[in-house]
Amino acid sequence: MRCAICQREDLPLTREHVFARWLTQRVGSAGASRVIASVCAECNAGWMSALEVAFRRLLTRPRSGPIAAPDRAALSRWFTKTAVLVADAQGAALVEPARRPALTRGMPDGVEVFIARRRRATPRLGYARNSDGSVAVSVDDLLAHVAATGVLVSAQGTRLWPLRTHALRWDTLPVIT
Repeated sequence: MRCAICQREDLPLTREHVFARWLTQRVGSAGASRVIASVCAECNAGWMSALEVAFRRLLTRPRSGPIAAPDRAALSRWFTKTAVLVADAQGAALVEPARRPALTRGMPDGVEVFIARRRRATPRLGYARNSDGSVAVSVDDLLAHVAATGVLVSAQGTRLWPLRTHALRWDTLPVIT
């Protein structure tokens, strides 16, 4: 067995809850807490844990004003990691296995992330693997679509990754219903 992210076979595997307990408790979704993936202990307790802390910080503070480039990178990486593991848990590959190890230190090539805000956040935590191979992940009032580059030609949302040169603001993200 290989780690779903780093693809190493020489480390013990752990059961990764794709949606952390703090998140399922905060936004209340029992179904999402059952999504499990196999990742190595090094990924689970290392960079994935640090990424979860960064995402929690972003999710629990007020969402107004500019989204700094490091925050945009953390959001993109968290949504991509989550979408990759959701697809993997369903037997699909959002990002080909050879590119996944790049997530341990940044973003893999060939991935786009779009983000929008939802007017009505119900359900507050969810995911869907779409027919085009993309994965949508919703958390609270945020909705992200993660896909291979070029798949989401008319995605609802603003491109979060690859980083754009202009300033991105929470207040100006498209709002969808």
